[in-house]
Amino acid sequence: MPKKTSKRYSLDPLTGAIRQARLARGWSQRDLSARAHLTQAQISRIENGEVDLQVSTLIELARSLDLDLQLVPRTALVAVEAAVRSAEERLDERSARKLLAGLRLLAERARQAAPGREDIASIASSLHDLEPLAPALRGAVRTADLERLRINLEGFLRYPPAERPSHAQTYRDAATWLKQLRNTLMHAPHTERPAYSLDDED
Repeated sequence: MPKKTSKRYSLDPLTGAIRQARLARGWSQRDLSARAHLTQAQISRIENGEVDLQVSTLIELARSLDLDLQLVPRTALVAVEAAVRSAEERLDERSARKLLAGLRLLAERARQAAPGREDIASIASSLHDLEPLAPALRGAVRTADLERLRINLEGFLRYPPAERPSHAQTYRDAATWLKQLRNTLMHAPHTERPAYSLDDED
């Protein structure tokens, strides 16, 4: 038993990095399994540290997640980790800006399609206010949550007007969440990045 615990502990940073890279792209375990040619159950076991990863599997996962495997001297580890964090922050900020801009355009289209809907108008207004706050989104919201909002807005534009009222709660919830997120980010100290999430990931 101690041997198994030790092995699992040693894999935690690696499996955690795989999970974080997947979530940062807004992918489900099923999405990654399709790209890496593994089953969803295998991805789940890998992320939970329940299997001893083969090098070939690790290489395939890294390739699918647009990562690179490197053996780094321990003396250089601190500098390498700092450089990786800096690159991730810049990438996250660019991705957040792009995603928010796309969401705002979708929300504006939805608002024009249904000018009397207060929930849609609120979503559009909050997204407009959030766009300049993109750098503060890191750690405050997951890409998966914003992707879910994009899917909901695209759905709103697809629904015939007569069907939209039956989905109203979804958009009221989204309007409330965005307003809370906007208020949190606008009033948070620059040194803090509050956490907020719609629900738990798989």
